[in-house]
Amino acid sequence: MHLIQTFDAGVLELCLNRPERLNALTLALARDLLLAVQAGVADPAVRVILIRGEGRAFCAGKDRDDPPTPAFVDTLQALAAALVHAPQPVVTAVHGWVVGAGLELMLNGDLAVAARGTRCVLPEVNVGLFGTGGVAALLPRLVGLQKAKGLLMLGQEIGAADAERWGLVWQVVDDEALASHARGLAQQLARSSPRLLAEVKQLVHREQLGDFDATLARETQVHARLTPAQ
Repeated sequence: MHLIQTFDAGVLELCLNRPERLNALTLALARDLLLAVQAGVADPAVRVILIRGEGRAFCAGKDRDDPPTPAFVDTLQALAAALVHAPQPVVTAVHGWVVGAGLELMLNGDLAVAARGTRCVLPEVNVGLFGTGGVAALLPRLVGLQKAKGLLMLGQEIGAADAERWGLVWQVVDDEALASHARGLAQQLARSSPRLLAEVKQLVHREQLGDFDATLARETQVHARLTPAQ
């Protein structure tokens, strides 16, 4: 089972479980994650969604052994939309490598907690592609225009301390404390008013992200233009 789902006290925890592949995403895993998020969003008992990874990394991006298809990009974009538009707060607990689609998944959440040993990178430029997950809208809002362009144009790796300083993550904690700290944060959010948190999230996104779905559509178009014909 490559996606483990647990539910406790209002928190739906989704754990990527391909540790032997550093939780790299296949189309099947991306679809399972999308379906789980959509089901959680529709369930009134779910007050917070927590996403984490098993093993040595949160997510090493797309699995290179999984054939590239337009369906994979479409699934990533649908997942980004589901997370950003979800009324529930989304917490991401990241550690180890957070690469490409894994970093974009982290950005689709509302509050990211990073282990001190985390390494983040958007390497798409090195293979002639552009990012997904609404990164074109999210990154500049989080880190500013120049740093956003640097991350997208250079494919440069940054550590947890820089990620926190730049605003990519909410908090950095010791590696061994990551899971408990992220769960504690999720439980704290679950005790708050769901209606209030939904209003906060919706208003902030409306003011800061504009038409997020239009950004996703334009990213998909750019990705299609850059992807070599199969």
